[in-house]
Amino acid sequence: MIGEETSEQLDIIPASVRVLVHVRKKYVCKACEEGIQLAPLTPQPIPKSMASPGLLAYIATAKYQDGLPLYRLDTIFKRMHIDLGRNTQARWMINGTDLMRQLYNLLEEILLSSPYVHCDETVVQVLKEPDKTPQSRSYMWVRASGLPDKKVILFDYAPGRGGDVAKQLFCDYKGLSSN
Repeated sequence: MIGEETSEQLDIIPASVRVLVHVRKKYVCKACEEGIQLAPLTPQPIPKSMASPGLLAYIATAKYQDGLPLYRLDTIFKRMHIDLGRNTQARWMINGTDLMRQLYNLLEEILLSSPYVHCDETVVQVLKEPDKTPQSRSYMWVRASGLPDKKVILFDYAPGRGGDVAKQLFCDYKGLSSN
């Protein structure tokens, strides 16, 4: 042999869906007669829901990072023979907000400690927003930290784009200090 030549080719493995089965053992103590004891369920992100952490992350990434509306995700799930309506997905995203509050607060603290922050508001359509028609404009405010070693990007929804929204988003911001 006098050597070799290699070439590379990109491949993709489409999303795969699996059912996670949680098995909990039942026990009975004959001596104490307290009845049947059931091992506790592993804590779930949304109690009494079939959503795993991975599924919630997938939906959030597709919706907020990739800009896919929930009706399109519904279509994608149907192609995989999964009936997961957009109302369910929307409810999970709303419930997920509470789960992520502490992480969001920490990331916002890092973002606001950056010497400069990039910000932009982008028009979004919200179909069933109280006191607004489906054709009215709402806004997704995107803030990004200015330092590459502490990259943070936060998305904030607001029904408008007035200065009061910017004041609220940047109320604790100090920016560059001029020494």
